[in-house]
Amino acid sequence: MNEKFLLKTKNAERLYFGCAKDLPIIDFHNHISVADIKADKKHDNIVDLWLKPDPYKHRLMRICGVDEHFITGDAEPFEKFQKYCEIFPMLAGNPVYDWSRMELSAVFGVNDAINGQNAKNIYDKINEMLRSPEFSTKGILARFNIEYQSPVATLLEDISSFNGQTTAPSLRADDLLAPTESFKTELSAKSGVAISDDATYLKAVAVMLDRFAAKGCRFADHSLDAGFFKDDLDGKKTDLLVALGNEYAKRGWTLLLHLNAKRSTSPRLRSIAGPAGGFAAAGESFPISAVADLLGKMEQNGALPDTVLFPLNMSDQAPLAVLQGSFSEDGTPSKVQLGPAWWWCDHKLGIENTLNCIASFGVVSQFIGMTTDSRSILSFARHDYFRRLLCSWLDEQNVKGEWDMPIEIQKDIIKIICYENAKLKISK
Repeated sequence: MNEKFLLKTKNAERLYFGCAKDLPIIDFHNHISVADIKADKKHDNIVDLWLKPDPYKHRLMRICGVDEHFITGDAEPFEKFQKYCEIFPMLAGNPVYDWSRMELSAVFGVNDAINGQNAKNIYDKINEMLRSPEFSTKGILARFNIEYQSPVATLLEDISSFNGQTTAPSLRADDLLAPTESFKTELSAKSGVAISDDATYLKAVAVMLDRFAAKGCRFADHSLDAGFFKDDLDGKKTDLLVALGNEYAKRGWTLLLHLNAKRSTSPRLRSIAGPAGGFAAAGESFPISAVADLLGKMEQNGALPDTVLFPLNMSDQAPLAVLQGSFSEDGTPSKVQLGPAWWWCDHKLGIENTLNCIASFGVVSQFIGMTTDSRSILSFARHDYFRRLLCSWLDEQNVKGEWDMPIEIQKDIIKIICYENAKLKISK
């Protein structure tokens, strides 16, 4: 790829190559398989590594009319790869077009224009490389300068394979708000706490949270999907989330609230591809007042954890950025903040809008930066995508004559956003 990709000016190039490019990566929320890392999994072919685990690519293949047989069906691996390469030139403008090129370039040195004509050459070349130990799971991850990453794990999962230092669990806590009887039975057995009411349920959860903390956990993730507050008629889920937020605060964790996914769209695709099949949508504008009330209750009932808000509807980015100034704690920067552009917002438009909203309604230097939120080990290339956009966006403010900021201060802000703010969260 062109080394100046997304870098609009000479000064943006100086900021990127002189500061952003080589900063270590702290990825505080992803869905990478820790079992694959522990086993140092070898990948049979580029499809298993690059296409199969990536619902973003599946979605675009469907939009372009590719038969499901070549997406999640039983077509041969090369047939699936060929179909993706055939439509690839038509994907320009979508971030997956950029990510795909960055992934193949950064990891495999493939800089050819991807298309149906050269698909076989690219397929054979990468598959040959994958046979080398240098391109095992750990070998690929080593190419990204990752200092810390935090794959999600549910409360009852085995977390023994996390080393607690470079790889620590992030709690995926959605099942805690509506526990089934079987969940409670297993929780009771694993925690050693007999569960008979809400108080003993929370006591059992706390035992497990301590085990996560011992493995270096610093983040807890909850998805408040479209209709969450409207559907919570008796307020039980909200009250439980408040209590859990207080528990996270006690341990110095950061709460990640992912807001407004509309996960049920096509019943047909869900039956074919499963719940993470790339067909979810963004819900209508989320009730900001309910989010503020939730955080206020945590603050009143015990303690409010550091909180990062991930809206899936871009219209919510500005009002949620305003909340950065509505909750505070002495000595704690950005107690509540707008988080990275997430899921359907994770592209040039969404990232620049996030930066503009935080700069306009908060303090952009306090931004926690980028995380992949991905299932693919190749997706760490998105940190580079973000850093290039940040350097161009930051320089643009100077070019327009708005900030009049020396380049050394710009470099300081880049380092703070891309590394230091996230480092602070994992060091608490």
